[in-house]
Amino acid sequence: MKDLEHFPKTDAHFHSTFKEAVYADVARKYNVDYININTDVHDVFPPVDEQERVALEYMREYPGMFRYICTFPMAGWHEYGWMERVKARILHSMEQGALGVKLWKNIGMEVRKPDGTFLMVDDECFDPLFSFLVDEGIPVLAHLGEPRNCWLPLDKMTSERNRRYFEQHPEFHAFMHPEIPSYEKQIEARDKVLQRYPNLTFVGAHLGSLEWNYKELAKRFDLYPNFFADTSSRLGHLELQSSDDYEGVRNFFLNYADRLIYGTDAYNNLEKLETSLVNDWTFLATADSFSCEEMNCRCRGLNLPEDVLHELYSANARRVYHNINS
Repeated sequence: MKDLEHFPKTDAHFHSTFKEAVYADVARKYNVDYININTDVHDVFPPVDEQERVALEYMREYPGMFRYICTFPMAGWHEYGWMERVKARILHSMEQGALGVKLWKNIGMEVRKPDGTFLMVDDECFDPLFSFLVDEGIPVLAHLGEPRNCWLPLDKMTSERNRRYFEQHPEFHAFMHPEIPSYEKQIEARDKVLQRYPNLTFVGAHLGSLEWNYKELAKRFDLYPNFFADTSSRLGHLELQSSDDYEGVRNFFLNYADRLIYGTDAYNNLEKLETSLVNDWTFLATADSFSCEEMNCRCRGLNLPEDVLHELYSANARRVYHNINS
């Protein structure tokens, strides 16, 4: 069963904002299904309604192969009636088959309060939303904050991928914008939500923005039983850590096999999707030595047991996003 093209996989963090049949071909080739993530991103993604329309079209044409996580626009968040409209929107999406709801880094890094300060995710204005999600049993996928590299100059970043992203998106390069709350404040705000809502199923996208130190992520898993993390676009950081602490990183996967969810973060990008599927499998499932170009280091595959791979690649997503089986 430990074979890339046959092992059952769920890419639980995938983006396709226009319908493209080639992704169905990749799904058949690699035995993978997708969770298409809607995100409240201006200029880069289409409007939220269009993203949802595309996600539903995929589901209708390829049942069982594509699912999605909904979102909502933050525009007008401080206006009367906004929260009730958001709740109604989420319920409607869940009735159409959504698996959960996505929060994005515009909370904490872009949206401002009337007094000019940044709106953080632990602000009391979100309390009705989180209480509603707990009552309805709706999971949250949250990309809050950024990799710690975001607060460093480009030449000090550990990841070539991070460096390219922040070169292309300087508006989110916090090093260039000292007014953006610090990395530590982003993590602190998220952790306060985890503590305040222990019954909220909460998935931290991109290793919960704790990619730089697997021990810090393990601390949150120990503190917050409701907290999970997906691996999307951040496995390179664990590969770098494994080059110096192989057994530590491998034991992290063994000890927290039930808390990690696989994802590629491929965004309308077939090359990234296939490259991620192949390279990630080499790191997770084999004992092969390889070069990690993103981090400029040599690594050895973790050769994780088959039962751990099943949890990481499929079972955890199906358990956390329980609507996946309906």
